[in-house]
Amino acid sequence: MKLYDEAFSGLEAAIVVIAFVVVAVVFGMAVLGTGFFATQEAEKTTTSGYKMASSTIYIEGGVYAYLKDGFGSNSALDDVQFSAAIPETGQAQDMNDLIIVYTHSKDTSIVREFTYGNGPIADYYHFGADGSSIMLPGERRNFRLDQVDGPIPGGWFTIEFKPKVGATTFVTYHLPDSFQGGSVFT
Repeated sequence: MKLYDEAFSGLEAAIVVIAFVVVAVVFGMAVLGTGFFATQEAEKTTTSGYKMASSTIYIEGGVYAYLKDGFGSNSALDDVQFSAAIPETGQAQDMNDLIIVYTHSKDTSIVREFTYGNGPIADYYHFGADGSSIMLPGERRNFRLDQVDGPIPGGWFTIEFKPKVGATTFVTYHLPDSFQGGSVFT
């Protein structure tokens, strides 16, 4: 075997090694690129899930209820007022897409759905809310449900927020037997 044949074999081996290294680098870059893409998608999914979960409208502070005929154990609930807010990290909510569901112990077969009434005035079908029709994150608004034809003292009622975006909020309130109007507790 001649000397240049051995050198040629070494050159062939170097070319094969370089080809393997290039293929390994390309494959490694493809794997890294896929990993980076998967990480970005996971981050987007986590962020949107967090925003969706924190976009709920929740009752903040006290709930005040008033009886239809003033005082007495046979007077039914007529008017419910409360403040609600969206967390700072949530998304803005359009009041036109919000439904407030009201049920009570007087007649559990009737579920009332209130939609936005374009302002603070409430009626039998619409809830009232202060401010514009868009509720921003961190903002607190006063809400009113009117003509609820609710339970008498000793009964209960529920309020459920159903926003278009975000989780629903459901709270039950109990009226004491001696209730004559004012603050209500869960």
